Amino acid sequence: MLRKIPWQEICKFLAGAFFVSSGVLFYLYLTRVSVPLLGTTFTQSPEVSAVRSIMHACFFVLSFYFGFIRKPKHESLG
Repeated sequence: MLRKIPWQEICKFLAGAFFVSSGVLFYLYLTRVSVPLLGTTFTQSPEVSAVRSIMHACFFVLSFYFGFIRKPKHESLG
């Protein structure tokens, strides 16, 4: 009944997602594009995209480490 959650596989997926989003946000910052927020009259400035890009790059490094580099600890069955 109980099933272990495959955290390493989840971190691998998140590493790819954060890598792509940080690249897109950095591109939007470099090209100075303001992004309208869906359903509102607000726009996200390029400076906000730069901050979000840095945050997503940090999340990428963390999830890459936990998904690909760090080996999972095996619990003893004894």
